[in-house]
Amino acid sequence: MTFTEFTMTKRFLVSILAAAVLIAWSPALSAHPGHGHKVLGTVSGVNGNHVEVKDVDGKVTKHMLDAKTKVKRGKLVVKASDLKVGDRVVVVVTESKDTAGKAVITVTEVQIGAAAAAKPGTQK
Repeated sequence: MTFTEFTMTKRFLVSILAAAVLIAWSPALSAHPGHGHKVLGTVSGVNGNHVEVKDVDGKVTKHMLDAKTKVKRGKLVVKASDLKVGDRVVVVVTESKDTAGKAVITVTEVQIGAAAAAKPGTQK
């Protein structure tokens, strides 16, 4: 094996190893804790401090609001009790770990959007 062949083989192996490491770490990098993730959808249920949000695919997720959760309509801060079924919302959640290492998801903000437009031929 010549020096050039050895160098090219070495570069190829290093490239394969780097690609394997990136592929192995990609799930961990995409689900990093501490950063806000957004859930977009329509409020399908409100029960005390729990809000159910239905996304465009029909998946319903439940979110618990606490005293630190900010609920906003535009720039105006409103009460959590102002959330109504049918409201379009963006729910911002963050993930952290408790002392036992268990994932804890916290709702930091709920942004209430404009009401959904009426379908043609229907009355409000």
